[in-house]
Amino acid sequence: MKFKSGLHLLFTLTYLFCHAGSTLKNNFEHKQYDYSFTLKQANDSLASLKKQIGNFAKKKDYINAIALSKKLLEKAIVISDSSHITNAYWRQGYYFKRLDQLDSSYFYIDKAYSINLKLKDSIGAGDRLLDMANIQKSLGDYNGGMITATEGLKYLEGSNEIESISGLYQNIAVCQKELGHPKEALRWSDKIFSLLNKHPTADISTENLYNIKTTRANILAALKDYGTSLKILDSIAANTQASNPSQFARAICNKGHYMWLENKNNPESEPLQLEALRIRQELNTVPGLISSTIHLAEYYFETNKPLALDFAQKALANSKKTNNSVAILEALDLLLPLKKSLDQDVSEEAIFYSNVQNTLEKTKQAVRAIYAATKYDNDALEKKNLMLLAQVAIKEKQNILAISATIISLILIVFVVLYKNQQKKKEQLEMAYKTELRLSKKLHDELGNDIFYLMTQVQKEGQDIANPQKVIILEGLDSIYQRIRDISKEFTAIDTGDNFGKEFFSLLNSYSSTKTKLITKELPSNFWDNVSAEAKIEVYRVLQELLVNMKKHSNASLVAITCSKSSKQVVIKYVDNGVGFSLKGNYLGNGLKNVENRIKGIKGSIIFDSKPNEGVTATITFAI
Repeated sequence: MKFKSGLHLLFTLTYLFCHAGSTLKNNFEHKQYDYSFTLKQANDSLASLKKQIGNFAKKKDYINAIALSKKLLEKAIVISDSSHITNAYWRQGYYFKRLDQLDSSYFYIDKAYSINLKLKDSIGAGDRLLDMANIQKSLGDYNGGMITATEGLKYLEGSNEIESISGLYQNIAVCQKELGHPKEALRWSDKIFSLLNKHPTADISTENLYNIKTTRANILAALKDYGTSLKILDSIAANTQASNPSQFARAICNKGHYMWLENKNNPESEPLQLEALRIRQELNTVPGLISSTIHLAEYYFETNKPLALDFAQKALANSKKTNNSVAILEALDLLLPLKKSLDQDVSEEAIFYSNVQNTLEKTKQAVRAIYAATKYDNDALEKKNLMLLAQVAIKEKQNILAISATIISLILIVFVVLYKNQQKKKEQLEMAYKTELRLSKKLHDELGNDIFYLMTQVQKEGQDIANPQKVIILEGLDSIYQRIRDISKEFTAIDTGDNFGKEFFSLLNSYSSTKTKLITKELPSNFWDNVSAEAKIEVYRVLQELLVNMKKHSNASLVAITCSKSSKQVVIKYVDNGVGFSLKGNYLGNGLKNVENRIKGIKGSIIFDSKPNEGVTATITFAI
């Protein structure tokens, strides 16, 4: 019983252990699934938040857009999503700018810029510097704006971000103009148009193009070049009158203002400015209304002070709506002297002027403080990035040098192998040529002389020459002797120098007879000039082999040989009207195989074309 109880307990424990393991495994797998599901939920949540933010922005509800952008930032930080963190900072900066809270806007855009640097995102860094430079320009900090824009160009110049680069150029041009440097402003404006001419297909918005052109017109007016300035504004007005009332109003407002600056008595100036004001009132574009009322206050400043004061007060009211400190001060600069000249109390406006001036200065200082506080860290980070890039560049250079050295080594090895093979082939050709000469000499000097000696012995005086048997022997010996002389002749030394042409021509003519007519054309004296000695020898032997073959086997009555030459190759064509042969099967005998091998030895080719009873055509081609 104890044994059974123990066994039962063992089975129970085993079951429980397995069940617990299975549960743990299921829980672990469930947690893994939950984790991936959480990531998906997080991404969905971020996408949903961005969509909600976009909806608020479309309604110009920037307060709620900022609140949700903060939530977007918090969620992005939780999942360490750098891309969404940067986007959340940028969104807050953008919406604070729309609310004219420029110090807050600058703070968040600077945060986005710092992350762009950490991510080594040069395009993003350049774009954020453009945003920051525009804020500084809006605050009237033109020197700061130029410095920041110039910094942005370090990241973007040379890239394909044409719109951002032109935006940085535009910022610098405006700042230079406002600082009283119109010539320098024009130089930067020229850079914009030069850039756009180089990239005619660049994706630049129509609004930005109008802004760039209007800025150029403003710069030219500052240089007193009113004629060119007005032409630009006329062009913009003509293109926007029916399609873009906001840009049209801006163009005619500036046109009327510059006409007045050029000639205080110009009758067209006042109607143009009043028409621009009317359009802007209909559109209720506050920045446009500020610009129109400022220009009209200036227009009436000397001639109708009450009316000028009215427009200055309207400019101030609209500037307060947008909380634009620079515009407020500009309006007050007109309003205070007008009130004073009309004997009105200016104390309230003077106090307001002082407060706005102080607020504006504090905002500038805050922005400068943000810039100063982060510049050291950003510069240090940029320096670190540059060092890393330099190290990468050095490694890449080392890799390129190593690869280049390997490639050069391989090329040298291939060159040496090819050169050795070429030399070997050359040596083989020379050895074959020397062997042929040695055989020729041996045939002529030894075997030929021995046969000739036998013939003289048979012909000695006192012997019966009329003996038919001796006649047969003599004829046989004479035939052998002639054949040896022919063979010897085939392998005699060939003059590959200036006389090769004559020797080649003599070879061809030597095979002409009463039975076989050989047709050829004498070649120019310089035909063989740039043909190598090896090629001359091989061509000579190949044609010799073809002619011997013709004499022995073809029964040809007509042979034609033509030679032609270009800057790259020589082509020799052999044609006879002999018995020919079939190209099917193994049609090349030893003689023709030797011909083919010789031509291959000089990197050439020989092509045979023949049919039984239709003669033979052989085309030889080789490179010079």
